[in-house]
Amino acid sequence: MPAYQMLRAISQEYESQNYEELQEQLENEINACTEVESSYRNKVKKFMRQVLVWHISEIDYSMRMEYEVFLKSEVKPVSISMYLKGFDRIKQHSIREQMRTLAGRAANRLEYRNQILFLPYHPDQELAMLFDKAGKKKDLVWDFSRQASENMKKQVYTILHYIIRQYDKVKVRHGHIQALQRFYDFCVEDQVEDIEYLELEQVEAFKSTLYEASEPRKISCIIDISRKALFMEAAEIHWDANVWYMERFHFEKGRVNPANPVGSFSYLEVKDKRNRKLLQMYCKYGLGITNLSIGNLRGEFIIVRKFLTELEEKTSDSVCEITADIMDWYFKRMDGREIQAETYNKQVMAILHFFDYLRVKEKITKLPFCEQYYLKKTIAKHHDRSVESSASEEIMEKLYLFPEHLRLMYLHLWGIGLRASEVCTLKGDAYYVQGRDAWIQVYQIKMKTYKRIPIPASLYKLMKVYKHKHDIQPEDYIFQNSKGGPFQYGTFRNQMIKHCESNGIQNGDYMFQSHDYRHTIAGEFYNNGVSIQGIRDYLGHAYEEMTLQYIDYMPRKINKKSEELFKRPGNSLATCLKKR
Repeated sequence: MPAYQMLRAISQEYESQNYEELQEQLENEINACTEVESSYRNKVKKFMRQVLVWHISEIDYSMRMEYEVFLKSEVKPVSISMYLKGFDRIKQHSIREQMRTLAGRAANRLEYRNQILFLPYHPDQELAMLFDKAGKKKDLVWDFSRQASENMKKQVYTILHYIIRQYDKVKVRHGHIQALQRFYDFCVEDQVEDIEYLELEQVEAFKSTLYEASEPRKISCIIDISRKALFMEAAEIHWDANVWYMERFHFEKGRVNPANPVGSFSYLEVKDKRNRKLLQMYCKYGLGITNLSIGNLRGEFIIVRKFLTELEEKTSDSVCEITADIMDWYFKRMDGREIQAETYNKQVMAILHFFDYLRVKEKITKLPFCEQYYLKKTIAKHHDRSVESSASEEIMEKLYLFPEHLRLMYLHLWGIGLRASEVCTLKGDAYYVQGRDAWIQVYQIKMKTYKRIPIPASLYKLMKVYKHKHDIQPEDYIFQNSKGGPFQYGTFRNQMIKHCESNGIQNGDYMFQSHDYRHTIAGEFYNNGVSIQGIRDYLGHAYEEMTLQYIDYMPRKINKKSEELFKRPGNSLATCLKKR
């Protein structure tokens, strides 16, 4: 029951006090709200006398609704919204006054309560002002007194505040709040106990209720936002949550690629709760104990997750109970997909690592398969991925049409063969001059080490001007996203593809692939007499075998020797024909 109704019910309290004193007290409190015009204040006074409420601190949303009904018989319909705004201003004034005292701060403590929360009456008035110009006030009403799980309602309360803090753009924030309202309704109707434990079937059920919505995709993404909010805001990490968000963790620098970070690990696809728990234990070990990069760890995770989900088609047993016959069935099924031997072996080893973990944790006593029986022989294959000279020349001719940041990022690919992730994460102190030469220092995320290579003086000068123009400090990322972090690889690639198409590169058919430029650089170096070892060091490879995959060295070597042979007197094809 609202506070003012409780006070109204206890009429004895008013009998023991002087009615005139109460009126004077109310008058003084309302008159102190000088930001509200007198006509609006007088109407509030009249209403509060009528409902026997003598303190503006007792105003709540229920009383606001009753005031709106009261206004319908007092003022013209077009004026009601202005009178309601005056009513809200009086309540907000009361909250600010209360927050000046210890008792008031305690009474308005920011915490979940099993009652209606009207955002303009939020205890944090700075937050409340974010909704001051909101047109639909009904979207700002959160009824936490509904008959539903208290745990779920507390979670919705947490998610609501997470959205308000995380999203600065009014339209985006309001859209997510509206979506959360829809999701909250669904959770109440579907009797959801815990949002973090929503199963895929429940997610699909929620999406099916959105078919009438004009933008169902925007609304359905609220589930991911909700899960993330709860995972990020929890006092301790919820290791049993169905989705883990990597932003919550603090990893060593070499384990994370800031230009292409891993967002989350989802266990929803594994329906068998026993297998899901084992996979969560395995990933917890991988994140916390090993030094694997998060990207590599996620790659193995996806392989194991796929294995566990497909296993459910064959047996209802736990993964700890499967036999060699079932493993043989799975590997034959995997082999039937006609994947490359290297990829196939990678999947076999990922599954082996998972079973090795289970054996160490004494979940199984022996491995259900012998990896040597299934591993395939691999042959190193050269991938001819060099960029056609006509394409790179056309891009250089039209590069002035590209945005400034794309022009400079492209030059780092075309001119010095950096990885795209390295370009995205360059910092202000990356460039320097030593003697007469310009150099760049790059942290190789893939190799977890730095490399230093010479660069053209022209590129050094261009970057010097760019850094000065944008006031880039030594520790700042040179190419930044909207939040000041490193430029995202996906954004870079999409922008390059878009501008190559719009500028008609190869008649709009050119498909930009950043890694192809490393192959091109390697080939150019080799053709100009640079040793394999020199190319390896320049590209930042750990082994020469990797470098050899970047250059078509043997066919070119044969062609070169053939040309030399046939240039010698007596070895030309014409000479041989004459002899015949």
